[in-house]
Amino acid sequence: MKSEPDHRTDTFDESDEPEVPEAPWLRAPRKPRDRVPLSRELIVDAALRLLDREGAGSFSMRRLAEELGVGAGAVYWHVANKEQLLQLVFDRLIGELPMPEPDPERWREQVKQAALEEREMLQRPAGIAQLLFGRIPVGPNSIRYIEWHLSLLRVGGLSERVTALAGDLVFLYIAAFAYEEYLRSSAQADEEAPAHDFVEQLRAYFASLPADRFPNVVSLAVPLTAGGADERFEFGIDVLIDGLIAQSQREQSER
Repeated sequence: MKSEPDHRTDTFDESDEPEVPEAPWLRAPRKPRDRVPLSRELIVDAALRLLDREGAGSFSMRRLAEELGVGAGAVYWHVANKEQLLQLVFDRLIGELPMPEPDPERWREQVKQAALEEREMLQRPAGIAQLLFGRIPVGPNSIRYIEWHLSLLRVGGLSERVTALAGDLVFLYIAAFAYEEYLRSSAQADEEAPAHDFVEQLRAYFASLPADRFPNVVSLAVPLTAGGADERFEFGIDVLIDGLIAQSQREQSER
């Protein structure tokens, strides 16, 4: 069997790098005085357990306190509010993403691999992508990953403007795709028919429509319902990469 390449090797050596300064709004609000020993690390651990088990829809600070076996007030000695906690959760997850040395010869492959790993990250705690919308992770792990991702985009020869805008664009696509997958899987869990049965029914319905009124839907009934989530996701990433290259080339030619 052909072994998959190890994308977690050849990472940047950060042993000599100074620690990334913590953003002011992520600092602990008060000096802790817990009867039950707590720390930010333990709180984030518990938050991830809760998200894995119950999903993002029912996540709350009260449920988190119950998970930890403490009163809600004890949690607030370490995190100011739910928003700050979610920033810490996101930063933990982002810290688990690999950051291989950018290689111009493997640029496209590395960009796609990074997108696949980000999607996988957003699939792990059920519905975490829902909580990510409207938030910009800015913890130390996030800053390191943003720096790495920008360096990866730049070795592909993208212009500065395209590089600066691409990270947000690509991540929005990934988060939206992951969130839709979560919604779809949740809906399917409530239905008796498996997912492939629904696809077959949808394909048959498209094909049964009056061809004179819906010629495109009828003629494309099969490709409209073909391909799994992985194929569709990678198609979108390929389109985005091609678009970034084309936009960057256009900007550079207009100079």
